Amino acid sequence: MSEFTFVLIVGGVLLLIGVIVTLSNLKNWKRRQRILNTPTSPIAQAPGNALVEVKGRIVPGEQGLVMAPFSGRQCVWVRVLVQELRSTGRSSYWATVCNETDGRPFYVDDGSGQMARIHPQNANIILDRQGIGSSGTFNDPPPHLQAFLASRGLSATTWLGFNKSMRYEEEVLAAHDPLYALGPSTRSAGPPVQDGYRNAPGTQLEMYVMPGPAGELILTNKTEEQLVSKLFWGFVIGLVMMGMGLLAGLLGVALVIYDAVF
Repeated sequence: MSEFTFVLIVGGVLLLIGVIVTLSNLKNWKRRQRILNTPTSPIAQAPGNALVEVKGRIVPGEQGLVMAPFSGRQCVWVRVLVQELRSTGRSSYWATVCNETDGRPFYVDDGSGQMARIHPQNANIILDRQGIGSSGTFNDPPPHLQAFLASRGLSATTWLGFNKSMRYEEEVLAAHDPLYALGPSTRSAGPPVQDGYRNAPGTQLEMYVMPGPAGELILTNKTEEQLVSKLFWGFVIGLVMMGMGLLAGLLGVALVIYDAVF
């Protein structure tokens, strides 16, 4: 293989990866624009039947908390991920063998005098993964992780009894954590409020996933600035790789033409 062909191949690979990364992050770019274009509303003043952005602290709801199965933490929402290291020829990769979520409706309190009820089911919840443990050769998983795997028909060992290389991770939203929420909302009947003379009927801001592209509910314990930055860089990295691929491809073509002419 000539060095010119090698440059062309590298350029093509970079271009292909760049296109894939860019397209996979296109939704994130649109999310970023939606976040930037939506001002934060105090919950007490947020309208119903509209896209709203609220910030505050998590308060458990009437249905209480769930327990994170790996760490044992009490939380309002948890995602657990189990991955197994597998090999194909000379390469290895982490295969996801279990990806589960559990949660309960909860509230967010921003100090405005009202709380919003959050329904996390099917929401786009953006959190950092926390490594809980790993297992492998001479490293048995703790009994509660073995029990978790067994209850799902999985095992941390091969049929010969050797430990598989596995890792266990969690993402958790806990009581009192900061919360950023952006999504569709409605107003339902809520606790009565004092209007100065008597108790008047109150309303409750509710946020949950609705059908359609505009019905996404974004939840995170990151700040708005951190979230915007995270959504920005994935898209930019894809564009940079596309640019590098194009430049490498053009350089390869130019070298081939130069070699043919001279």
